[in-house]
Amino acid sequence: MTVFLSEFPTSLGKESSAGQHYMIIESFESLNATTTVDGSGKKLSSIGLYIPAGSLNTSFTGNYEGIEGGETNVQRGQALLARAQVGAGPAGRFSQLSSAALESLVQTFTKSVDSGGFIRAQGLAPNNHLALAYNGPNTFREHTFAFKFFPKNQEESFRVNDIITEFKQGTLPRLSGGGQEQLKDAFFKSPRHHKIKFLMGGTLQDNNTFLFKIGTSVITSMIVNYDPQGTVGFHDNGAPVSVDLSLTFKEITLPISTDAITRTRRNTETSIAGQQAQAANDVVPAGTVPGSSAIVNGELKFSDDRKRLIGGL
Repeated sequence: MTVFLSEFPTSLGKESSAGQHYMIIESFESLNATTTVDGSGKKLSSIGLYIPAGSLNTSFTGNYEGIEGGETNVQRGQALLARAQVGAGPAGRFSQLSSAALESLVQTFTKSVDSGGFIRAQGLAPNNHLALAYNGPNTFREHTFAFKFFPKNQEESFRVNDIITEFKQGTLPRLSGGGQEQLKDAFFKSPRHHKIKFLMGGTLQDNNTFLFKIGTSVITSMIVNYDPQGTVGFHDNGAPVSVDLSLTFKEITLPISTDAITRTRRNTETSIAGQQAQAANDVVPAGTVPGSSAIVNGELKFSDDRKRLIGGL
Protein backbone atom coordinates (compact mmCIF):
# COMPACT_ATOMS: atom_id res chain seq x y z
CA MET A 1 0.00 0.00 0.00
CA THR A 2 1.35 3.43 -1.00
CA VAL A 3 1.69 5.86 1.89
CA PHE A 4 0.88 9.50 1.16
CA LEU A 5 3.83 11.65 2.27
CA SER A 6 3.86 15.43 2.20
CA GLU A 7 4.91 18.52 4.11
CA PHE A 8 4.25 22.24 4.06
CA PRO A 9 6.18 24.42 3.85
CA THR A 10 9.03 22.58 2.10
CA SER A 11 11.54 24.20 4.47
CA LEU A 12 9.79 22.59 7.44
CA GLY A 13 12.11 22.12 10.41
CA LYS A 14 15.07 23.92 8.79
CA GLU A 15 14.30 27.63 8.76
CA SER A 16 16.14 28.69 11.92
CA SER A 17 19.45 27.74 13.46
CA ALA A 18 17.62 26.02 16.31
CA GLY A 19 15.26 24.38 13.87
CA GLN A 20 11.64 25.25 13.26
CA HIS A 21 9.44 23.09 15.45
CA TYR A 22 6.73 21.26 13.56
CA MET A 23 4.09 18.55 13.83
CA ILE A 24 3.43 15.31 12.03
CA ILE A 25 -0.08 13.94 11.53
CA GLU A 26 -0.22 10.27 10.58
CA SER A 27 -3.34 8.37 9.57
CA PHE A 28 -4.14 4.67 9.91
CA GLU A 29 -7.02 2.44 9.00
CA SER A 30 -9.51 1.99 11.83
CA LEU A 31 -10.61 -1.54 12.60
CA ASN A 32 -13.41 -0.39 14.90
CA ALA A 33 -14.22 2.43 17.33
CA THR A 34 -11.21 1.77 19.55
CA THR A 35 -8.75 -0.32 17.53
CA THR A 36 -6.24 1.15 15.10
CA VAL A 37 -4.61 -0.98 12.43
CA ASP A 38 -1.14 0.49 12.91
CA GLY A 39 1.06 -2.47 12.10
CA SER A 40 3.68 -2.60 9.38
CA GLY A 41 2.34 -1.42 6.05
CA LYS A 42 -0.92 -0.11 7.56
CA LYS A 43 0.01 3.58 7.68
CA LEU A 44 -2.02 5.50 5.09
CA SER A 45 -0.46 8.95 5.27
CA SER A 46 2.16 11.06 7.03
CA ILE A 47 1.87 14.84 6.72
CA GLY A 48 4.33 17.33 8.22
CA LEU A 49 3.01 20.82 8.95
CA TYR A 50 4.11 23.90 10.87
CA ILE A 51 2.59 24.35 14.33
CA PRO A 52 -0.09 27.05 14.00
CA ALA A 53 -0.17 29.84 16.57
CA GLY A 54 -2.68 29.43 19.37
CA SER A 55 -2.94 25.67 19.00
CA LEU A 56 -0.62 24.48 21.76
CA ASN A 57 -3.24 24.10 24.46
CA THR A 58 -4.91 21.13 26.06
CA SER A 59 -7.22 20.50 29.01
CA PHE A 60 -8.01 17.92 31.66
CA THR A 61 -11.35 17.84 33.43
CA GLY A 62 -12.77 16.13 36.51
CA ASN A 63 -16.40 15.04 36.47
CA TYR A 64 -17.69 15.64 40.00
CA GLU A 65 -21.21 16.01 41.34
CA GLY A 66 -22.56 17.21 44.68
CA ILE A 67 -24.67 14.42 46.17
CA GLU A 68 -27.18 15.20 48.89
CA GLY A 69 -26.65 12.92 51.85
CA GLY A 70 -23.36 11.79 50.42
CA GLU A 71 -21.41 12.43 53.61
CA THR A 72 -23.83 10.27 55.59
CA ASN A 73 -23.57 7.51 52.97
CA VAL A 74 -19.79 7.60 53.30
CA GLN A 75 -20.08 7.06 57.07
CA ARG A 76 -22.51 4.19 56.51
CA GLY A 77 -20.15 2.59 54.04
CA GLN A 78 -17.21 2.92 56.41
CA ALA A 79 -19.25 1.38 59.21
CA LEU A 80 -20.29 -1.55 57.04
CA LEU A 81 -16.69 -2.10 55.97
CA ALA A 82 -15.60 -1.99 59.60
CA ARG A 83 -18.00 -4.83 60.38
CA ALA A 84 -16.00 -7.08 58.07
CA GLN A 85 -12.64 -6.18 59.59
CA VAL A 86 -11.04 -8.70 61.93
CA GLY A 87 -10.66 -7.50 65.49
CA ALA A 88 -13.17 -4.66 65.35
CA GLY A 89 -15.31 -4.69 68.47
CA PRO A 90 -19.05 -5.25 67.96
CA ALA A 91 -19.94 -2.28 70.15
CA GLY A 92 -17.77 0.09 68.11
CA ARG A 93 -19.12 -1.22 64.84
CA PHE A 94 -22.72 -0.88 66.00
CA SER A 95 -21.98 2.63 67.27
CA GLN A 96 -20.62 3.75 63.90
CA LEU A 97 -23.56 2.30 62.01
CA SER A 98 -26.10 3.70 64.47
CA SER A 99 -24.55 7.17 64.29
CA ALA A 100 -24.80 7.23 60.49
CA ALA A 101 -28.38 5.95 60.58
CA LEU A 102 -29.32 8.52 63.20
CA GLU A 103 -27.91 11.37 61.12
CA SER A 104 -29.92 10.16 58.15
CA LEU A 105 -33.08 10.03 60.25
CA VAL A 106 -32.50 13.54 61.60
CA GLN A 107 -31.90 14.83 58.08
CA THR A 108 -35.16 13.32 56.80
CA PHE A 109 -37.12 14.64 59.78
CA THR A 110 -35.65 18.13 59.41
CA LYS A 111 -36.66 18.29 55.76
CA SER A 112 -40.17 17.22 56.61
CA VAL A 113 -40.54 19.79 59.39
CA ASP A 114 -39.06 22.59 57.28
CA SER A 115 -41.35 22.01 54.30
CA GLY A 116 -43.12 25.23 55.24
CA GLY A 117 -39.90 27.15 55.85
CA PHE A 118 -40.28 27.34 59.65
CA ILE A 119 -36.65 26.50 60.38
CA ARG A 120 -35.27 28.75 57.65
CA ALA A 121 -37.37 31.59 59.02
CA GLN A 122 -35.28 31.33 62.18
CA GLY A 123 -32.10 31.96 60.17
CA LEU A 124 -31.17 28.29 60.00
CA ALA A 125 -30.85 25.92 57.07
CA PRO A 126 -31.02 22.11 57.12
CA ASN A 127 -27.69 20.37 56.73
CA ASN A 128 -28.01 18.23 53.61
CA HIS A 129 -24.66 16.54 54.26
CA LEU A 130 -23.43 17.24 50.75
CA ALA A 131 -20.44 15.32 49.44
CA LEU A 132 -18.58 15.91 46.17
CA ALA A 133 -18.55 12.52 44.46
CA TYR A 134 -16.49 11.55 41.44
CA ASN A 135 -18.55 10.22 38.54
CA GLY A 136 -15.70 9.10 36.30
CA PRO A 137 -14.63 10.67 32.99
CA ASN A 138 -17.45 11.59 30.62
CA THR A 139 -15.79 13.43 27.76
CA PHE A 140 -12.93 13.02 25.31
CA ARG A 141 -10.33 15.74 24.75
CA GLU A 142 -10.41 17.86 21.62
CA HIS A 143 -7.56 19.68 19.88
CA THR A 144 -8.01 22.17 17.05
CA PHE A 145 -5.37 23.31 14.58
CA ALA A 146 -5.99 26.21 12.20
CA PHE A 147 -3.51 26.31 9.31
CA LYS A 148 -2.99 29.16 6.84
CA PHE A 149 -1.51 28.28 3.47
CA PHE A 150 -0.06 30.84 1.05
CA PRO A 151 1.31 28.80 -1.88
CA LYS A 152 3.94 30.81 -3.77
CA ASN A 153 4.13 28.72 -6.92
CA GLN A 154 2.41 25.94 -8.81
CA GLU A 155 4.25 23.17 -6.96
CA GLU A 156 3.14 24.50 -3.58
CA SER A 157 -0.43 24.93 -4.85
CA PHE A 158 -0.57 21.27 -5.84
CA ARG A 159 0.99 20.27 -2.54
CA VAL A 160 -1.61 22.19 -0.52
CA ASN A 161 -4.42 20.73 -2.62
CA ASP A 162 -3.11 17.19 -2.10
CA ILE A 163 -2.84 17.71 1.67
CA ILE A 164 -6.42 18.97 1.89
CA THR A 165 -7.65 16.03 -0.22
CA GLU A 166 -5.83 13.56 2.04
CA PHE A 167 -7.35 15.02 5.21
CA LYS A 168 -10.79 14.86 3.56
CA GLN A 169 -10.22 11.18 2.83
CA GLY A 170 -9.36 10.63 6.50
CA THR A 171 -12.43 12.50 7.72
CA LEU A 172 -15.16 10.89 5.62
CA PRO A 173 -16.55 7.39 6.21
CA ARG A 174 -16.02 4.46 3.87
CA LEU A 175 -18.51 1.90 2.64
CA SER A 176 -18.20 -1.52 4.28
CA GLY A 177 -18.09 -3.28 0.92
CA GLY A 178 -15.29 -1.09 -0.37
CA GLY A 179 -17.38 0.27 -3.23
CA GLN A 180 -18.66 3.75 -4.04
CA GLU A 181 -22.39 3.13 -4.45
CA GLN A 182 -24.24 3.83 -1.19
CA LEU A 183 -27.43 2.03 -2.27
CA LYS A 184 -25.56 -1.27 -2.58
CA ASP A 185 -23.95 -1.14 0.87
CA ALA A 186 -25.76 -1.65 4.17
CA PHE A 187 -23.09 -0.18 6.45
CA PHE A 188 -20.53 2.58 6.73
CA LYS A 189 -17.06 1.89 8.11
CA SER A 190 -15.54 4.37 10.51
CA PRO A 191 -12.98 6.85 9.08
CA ARG A 192 -9.26 6.76 9.74
CA HIS A 193 -7.55 7.12 13.08
CA HIS A 194 -4.84 9.78 13.42
CA LYS A 195 -1.72 10.10 15.54
CA ILE A 196 -0.21 13.53 16.16
CA LYS A 197 3.38 14.23 17.22
CA PHE A 198 5.22 17.48 17.97
CA LEU A 199 8.83 17.46 16.85
CA MET A 200 11.88 19.67 17.20
CA GLY A 201 13.62 20.84 14.04
CA GLY A 202 17.27 21.49 13.22
CA THR A 203 19.67 18.69 14.03
CA LEU A 204 17.48 17.26 16.79
CA GLN A 205 14.51 16.02 14.74
CA ASP A 206 13.02 14.35 17.79
CA ASN A 207 9.81 14.43 19.82
CA ASN A 208 9.39 17.52 21.95
CA THR A 209 8.95 16.05 25.43
CA PHE A 210 8.10 19.46 26.91
CA LEU A 211 4.75 19.52 25.13
CA PHE A 212 1.65 17.50 25.87
CA LYS A 213 0.92 14.24 24.12
CA ILE A 214 -2.20 13.65 22.06
CA GLY A 215 -3.76 10.19 22.02
CA THR A 216 -5.05 8.45 18.93
CA SER A 217 -7.75 10.71 17.50
CA VAL A 218 -10.38 11.07 14.82
CA ILE A 219 -11.20 14.21 12.83
CA THR A 220 -14.60 15.49 13.97
CA SER A 221 -14.52 18.73 11.98
CA MET A 222 -12.72 19.89 8.84
CA ILE A 223 -13.30 23.40 7.54
CA VAL A 224 -11.67 24.72 4.36
CA ASN A 225 -11.88 28.39 3.41
CA TYR A 226 -10.62 29.35 -0.07
CA ASP A 227 -11.03 33.12 0.42
CA PRO A 228 -9.95 33.77 4.02
CA GLN A 229 -8.99 37.38 3.28
CA GLY A 230 -12.53 38.21 2.23
CA THR A 231 -11.33 38.74 -1.35
CA VAL A 232 -11.45 36.04 -4.01
CA GLY A 233 -8.02 35.61 -5.59
CA PHE A 234 -6.48 32.99 -7.87
CA HIS A 235 -3.16 32.26 -9.49
CA ASP A 236 -2.92 31.87 -13.26
CA ASN A 237 -3.52 28.12 -13.00
CA GLY A 238 -6.71 28.62 -10.98
CA ALA A 239 -5.22 27.77 -7.60
CA PRO A 240 -6.43 30.00 -4.72
CA VAL A 241 -3.97 32.62 -3.50
CA SER A 242 -4.55 31.55 0.10
CA VAL A 243 -6.35 28.72 1.88
CA ASP A 244 -7.33 28.27 5.52
CA LEU A 245 -7.68 24.75 6.89
CA SER A 246 -9.13 24.07 10.35
CA LEU A 247 -8.98 20.54 11.78
CA THR A 248 -10.55 19.43 15.04
CA PHE A 249 -9.34 16.12 16.46
CA LYS A 250 -11.06 14.20 19.24
CA GLU A 251 -9.21 11.49 21.16
CA ILE A 252 -10.72 7.99 21.19
CA THR A 253 -9.09 7.06 24.50
CA LEU A 254 -9.22 8.68 27.93
CA PRO A 255 -6.08 10.06 29.61
CA ILE A 256 -5.36 8.09 32.79
CA SER A 257 -3.17 9.03 35.75
CA THR A 258 -0.01 6.99 36.24
CA ASP A 259 -0.29 7.22 40.04
CA ALA A 260 -1.44 3.61 40.45
CA ILE A 261 1.30 2.33 38.16
CA THR A 262 3.97 4.24 40.05
CA ARG A 263 2.66 3.11 43.42
CA THR A 264 2.42 -0.53 42.32
CA ARG A 265 5.97 -0.45 40.98
CA ARG A 266 7.22 1.12 44.22
CA ASN A 267 5.41 -1.48 46.35
CA THR A 268 6.79 -4.27 44.18
CA GLU A 269 10.34 -2.95 44.55
CA THR A 270 9.88 -2.66 48.33
CA SER A 271 8.51 -6.21 48.52
CA ILE A 272 11.43 -7.59 46.49
CA ALA A 273 13.94 -5.74 48.66
CA GLY A 274 12.28 -7.14 51.79
CA GLN A 275 12.37 -10.67 50.43
CA GLN A 276 16.03 -10.32 49.55
CA ALA A 277 16.84 -9.05 53.05
CA GLN A 278 14.91 -11.93 54.62
CA ALA A 279 16.72 -14.41 52.40
CA ALA A 280 20.06 -12.97 53.50
CA ASN A 281 19.09 -13.42 57.17
CA ASP A 282 18.07 -17.01 56.52
CA VAL A 283 21.46 -18.04 55.08
CA VAL A 284 22.84 -20.99 57.05
CA PRO A 285 26.58 -20.93 57.93
CA ALA A 286 28.79 -23.28 55.94
CA GLY A 287 28.97 -26.80 57.37
CA THR A 288 25.55 -26.71 58.98
CA VAL A 289 22.09 -27.82 57.94
CA PRO A 290 18.88 -26.62 59.66
CA GLY A 291 17.79 -29.10 62.26
CA SER A 292 21.22 -30.79 62.39
CA SER A 293 24.44 -30.74 64.42
CA ALA A 294 27.78 -29.04 63.81
CA ILE A 295 31.25 -29.00 65.38
CA VAL A 296 32.11 -25.59 66.84
CA ASN A 297 35.49 -25.06 68.61
CA GLY A 298 35.94 -28.81 68.85
CA GLU A 299 32.52 -29.36 70.49
CA LEU A 300 29.42 -30.99 69.04
CA LYS A 301 26.58 -28.46 68.92
CA PHE A 302 22.96 -29.12 68.05
CA SER A 303 20.62 -26.64 66.43
CA ASP A 304 17.55 -25.47 68.37
CA ASP A 305 15.27 -27.50 66.07
CA ARG A 306 17.36 -30.62 66.64
CA LYS A 307 17.34 -30.05 70.39
CA ARG A 308 13.55 -29.98 70.40
CA LEU A 309 13.44 -33.18 68.39
CA ILE A 310 15.77 -35.10 70.72
CA GLY A 311 14.26 -33.94 73.96
CA GLY A 312 15.39 -30.35 74.59
CA LEU A 313 19.17 -30.69 74.99
